[in-house]
Amino acid sequence: MNREELTIYNVGCNLDTLMNLDPRGYGVCRILYDGARSFTGEPLSTNGAKGLIKHIKAGEKVFIFTGFVLLPWNEAETDGIISSCLFAKFIMRAFSAVPVLLIPQQCVKAVKAISNVLDFNISNDIDCSEENTVVYTVFTKEREEAPLQAEDILSHGLPCAAVSIEAPGRNKNGYYHNAVGVNTTGVEAKYDVLFKLCRERGVYNLSIGDLGNEIGMAAIEEHIRKYVPYAEEGGCKAGSGFGILADTVADNIITATVSDWGCNALMAATAFLLKKPQLFHDTEEQSAAMDAAAAAGMLDMYGKPRPYIDGIGKNINLPLVSLMGALIEFPSSVEDKTREWFEHTIEKGYFTR
Repeated sequence: MNREELTIYNVGCNLDTLMNLDPRGYGVCRILYDGARSFTGEPLSTNGAKGLIKHIKAGEKVFIFTGFVLLPWNEAETDGIISSCLFAKFIMRAFSAVPVLLIPQQCVKAVKAISNVLDFNISNDIDCSEENTVVYTVFTKEREEAPLQAEDILSHGLPCAAVSIEAPGRNKNGYYHNAVGVNTTGVEAKYDVLFKLCRERGVYNLSIGDLGNEIGMAAIEEHIRKYVPYAEEGGCKAGSGFGILADTVADNIITATVSDWGCNALMAATAFLLKKPQLFHDTEEQSAAMDAAAAAGMLDMYGKPRPYIDGIGKNINLPLVSLMGALIEFPSSVEDKTREWFEHTIEKGYFTR
């Protein structure tokens, strides 16, 4: 390990810590992180960032799966759609790639509203590659139609990456669930079919979740089943017998207290590795996106159309974004006289065990 590698490692640890702060104090984020960190073998944020940098190419599509519909309101939540729109803008700026949002119908109005405040265009033409344009496709909620739609989308070309952010995934018996085991199968988009096909065809894939009922989280199935409520067999209220855990496996995962925080950490880590911290969005953009999503009718986890994410307001969300931005800017300002600290620390061998 050299100084640069140690810095990257520690930036990743910093971002991972921030995305797993636990304001609620209920501990699930720490449970998930322990399993996810063992799975990746390195900080989750920088692991994901390295994958994006390696695989995303200019002019190629990046599929972004998002949109969790809440019952009994039959409306999508703010977590997922906000960071997905910010991520879509980020990959256009960072890679000149073409973001394609796969969403349920309920998220269309949020995409339109957020596009206005983040200043990008939108199109529902899957073949659109116009500059500064985010493509969106409404994915079916019908089981029988999902494989057909997935194949049709892929007939327009494989993406270079598939990223899911707070996207619901069905369990082993085909049921979708909310956090407490309630059956939400009828209202969720069935796009995990498309995610699986992308993975089977060799597309780089990354999943971001905060519980285990999201696409990709079966990567740490045993850990989640053992420690996360309602994930054990028989834990769901739908009578499916397999709990809330999604059966979809992702090759790369990020777990966080709030999925949006995981996506923010991913973007911050990517900007850092690209040596372009200015690519990471600021608190004004974060605030505007939260306001736009709420105004469009997106709900926080308690069913309220307010600028909160998973029940957490701007008083926590905005400082987190600000601190992530500061932490990826700071390392380049560290004076050269500290070189000996790095050299002696590395020599001690702790980070190469």
